[in-house]
Amino acid sequence: MKERELAICDKDTEYLETLQSYLLKKKPAGFEILVFSSILQAVEASKESGFEILLVGESTYDANVEQVNVQKIFILLENGLSGIREHSALSKYQPMGALIGQVLDAFSLDEGAPGLSGCTKSRTKLICFYSPDRHGGQTAAALCASRLLADKGKRVLYLNLSAFAGFEELLQTKYDADITDFMYFVLKHSDKLLYKLEAIKRTLQGVDYLPPALDYADLREIAQEDWKRMLDALLYSGSYTQVVIDLTEVCQGFYHILDRSDRVYIVTGQTARACAALNQYQNLLLARQYGQIIEKTRIVNLGSDWDACGADPEKLSMSAIGVRMRSVLQEDEQE
Repeated sequence: MKERELAICDKDTEYLETLQSYLLKKKPAGFEILVFSSILQAVEASKESGFEILLVGESTYDANVEQVNVQKIFILLENGLSGIREHSALSKYQPMGALIGQVLDAFSLDEGAPGLSGCTKSRTKLICFYSPDRHGGQTAAALCASRLLADKGKRVLYLNLSAFAGFEELLQTKYDADITDFMYFVLKHSDKLLYKLEAIKRTLQGVDYLPPALDYADLREIAQEDWKRMLDALLYSGSYTQVVIDLTEVCQGFYHILDRSDRVYIVTGQTARACAALNQYQNLLLARQYGQIIEKTRIVNLGSDWDACGADPEKLSMSAIGVRMRSVLQEDEQE
């Protein structure tokens, strides 16, 4: 089966080498990366089977581009004075992650863009974090575990399903799209999941994540059946070894996600209220005939000093939470 090919054509060899190095390391959506310093080289290389995507530097572009056998062409604008109007155009000089995100987002919306039918038979491991008593350390523990797994060479995707994650303020960033945009797209175009994932995802210390819902009402409107379909597509996409879900009851797929998880970590405290909430949660699972969820659950107590660094995602792995989660993950590996 032919591998999908993303070609770059640019006379600026320094830019070409930098972008190629970045893409070979990231390998977005599984594309094979090809580079050319002239249009005629690209024309010749595309004759046999063609490319899916071609990026062409504005000053490199010439009429021979129309002879390239390619699904979609993007012009990398340098000064915008060339007047090229025949193809989609993007700013060349921007962060490379943002550039490729824009390319794949536009490609995913192209009706003629091929889907990704070749899903892997090996299933991605699903890990879930939840706190019946709304323990404030749940998200910190989930993020920390994700970072520790990434440090071990795992490919990790983190999904936060809380109503108010506060990530824009905590991470000093701004999101134009979020997990609900990803969900709505994938439900219509599940074969193009990886394109949209690359377009929306962000990365924090080696962990990929989708921006949390900006309006929790959008999250609540997603039906349980839709969560099932999304997980089916994501867990067999082959892009990640672990998906970590930071779960709350806002999600209609609450029980299904817990049931599909390979491991469930319940983050809680030792107060009477926390113990009562945990007991009610477990009794409810038994009443709904979800006793199997309890069997794969581990209770995690972060201790009283967990919040010393809990609000700073950059320091989690070196904090008291990091010490606790490192121990938890090591013990699980030995089971």
